[in-house]
Amino acid sequence: MEYRQANRNDVAAFVENRLEFSALFVADAEMDAFRNRTKRYLEEHIDRDDLMVFLAVDDGRIVSSCMACLFLTAPLPSCPTGKSATLLNVYTLEAYRRQGHAETIVRMLIERLREADVDRVLLDYTDLGLPLYRKLGFVEREKQMHLRLR
Repeated sequence: MEYRQANRNDVAAFVENRLEFSALFVADAEMDAFRNRTKRYLEEHIDRDDLMVFLAVDDGRIVSSCMACLFLTAPLPSCPTGKSATLLNVYTLEAYRRQGHAETIVRMLIERLREADVDRVLLDYTDLGLPLYRKLGFVEREKQMHLRLR
């Protein structure tokens, strides 16, 4: 098993990996547009400091992945530098689950975020992922809301 940060050469395979994960939440009719938007985003950001993608690769196939989008806000008491990240799409193929692959790559990602002076990591979670996130030190937040604009 190879654990590493993704690069430009991984974009096509990671897009398909992300679509497999997203198919759990997105209607089939939307998948082509989602694939194209994802591919464009990754091609634009994969070599920049505002996106980090980590992979577990077995025999050339992505079996587990995670990504974080970094952003900057005004400094806050809970985020003194204003540097935050959103953890997205932690996904492991079913045959590779419960073997520590997601934990390994999320830990690698968290370390890189620390090196980038990110103060906090936000995420939306599923019931399946909640035990892992708790194990890694994430805590649920109260009094947070969101508004969908589209």
